[in-house]
Order: sequence, then C-alpha cells, then structure tokens
Amino acid sequence: MTVLQIGRATLAGAAVAGATALLLFMPLAARADHKMYQGRTGLPTVRNSKGNVWMERGDVNLVVRGSNLNVTQSFRLHYPGGKLEKGMDRIQVGVREDYYRSRDGGAGDLMEADARGFASFGATVDGRRQTISIEPWKLNDKKDTATRWRTFWITFAPGKVHAMTITSTSPLGWDGGHRTVEFVTKDLGGWRDVPDLVEVRFRAPGHTEARLAGLEPKPDNQNGNAIRWVYRKIQPKRDIFIMLPPDYPNRRASR
Repeated sequence: MTVLQIGRATLAGAAVAGATALLLFMPLAARADHKMYQGRTGLPTVRNSKGNVWMERGDVNLVVRGSNLNVTQSFRLHYPGGKLEKGMDRIQVGVREDYYRSRDGGAGDLMEADARGFASFGATVDGRRQTISIEPWKLNDKKDTATRWRTFWITFAPGKVHAMTITSTSPLGWDGGHRTVEFVTKDLGGWRDVPDLVEVRFRAPGHTEARLAGLEPKPDNQNGNAIRWVYRKIQPKRDIFIMLPPDYPNRRASR
C-alpha cells in the first residue's frame, strides 16, 4: 500500500520541524475494486480528422475541494503550414465521461438510466466557449460502467495555433471507505504525434499532514502538498489513481 505523508512527520522517532515535507513511498501491493465513481474523465482525444494537429503542450490540474474534484486542462494546439499542410482542417475533440457502480453484494446490472456524469463541464478555444455535443451513454460488457463522450469541433487554417481549455467538476469516487480520484491519461490519442510536454498536477486537500492511502503511478515530483506527473514526448501508459485518507473529508488539517 502506498503511503504519502505531506507536512510534519516523524523519522526514526525524531520530530521534523518546519515546513519541510516528508514523503514515504512504497509500491502499491494491491488495490481494492472500485465501488463507485461518477464523472471520471481523462485527456482529450481526436475523434474525427485524426493525425493532423499537434498538441504542443498540455497542463492538467486535479484539485480536490470538499467532496468534489475540479479538473482544468489547458492545451496549445498547432496545425502546421508550409510544405506540411495547405488546406483548412476541422477536428472533433472528445472528452470521456464515466459512471461506474460495483456489482459486489448482488447489485444488478447497471442501466443507462442509472448513469450520472459531470456536475459541470465546459470547453473554450482562444477564450470562446464551445458548443458541446453529448453522445448517449453506452454500457460495457460487464454492465457495471456507462461511458459517454462530450465532443466539440475546432477549425484550423495552415499555421494556426489555438489555446484549448476544458473544465469539469464531479464528485469524488468511493472505494472501500476511501474517497478516490481517477484520471484517464491513456485517452490521449489522435493527435499528429505524441505531445512535446504534458504535465498533470494533483493538489492534496489540507496544508499539512495530508495522508494519501493509495497513489499510482509513481509521480515525477512531490513538493509540499502537490504531486506532479510529467510526460515528455511519450504516450502515458497508466491511468492516475489516488486514494484519499479514510477520514476525508471529515479530517480537519492543521494549518
């Protein structure tokens, strides 16, 4: 089980004073099956007109506030000109929206009518709000997960750069008494090549002594109460999973 402790910690029986954070990190031996999540999302994928537009850079912030997860994704997109592209292009961007309910304890099959998604969702291109289409819910073969896609279109002239921002709010998930966060990095696809750089940051609740009961994959950087994954010219291979303390959100973090 992974244990992350941020803030004051004890090492070999001695108190560590000041604002220095101590991180204890061990491999996640096993993880319980998820019991429920609503509005799980991930990195954007190109659904139509694939392979023409570069994602030069992406910044994703996962912020827990109370019992909700706020996700803000910002990207710099570039459609090349010159000898590479001569005509206009129009791409359809898709963003995942999942609802999962465990069938443990004899629960029946999930129905499309049971599915619930984001509390809020929006997308802008160069600061202009986009018209979002919502596809119907589709169930997986196990009848425990419903997925639908939020989509919108972006038009490019040769050499054009667009700034795209995607925001969503959804409740935290539940897993064995823990509140959880999941983010599907493996959705990234359909772009001209792997992005130059994508960074995903998670902000832990509270200011000191926030303890995460589960965390994967291993992050690239831990600093204070922030965690960061960096993907530089690579395709993400593992989705992000975070298990909050068993007493969150009732825990009152010291300041």
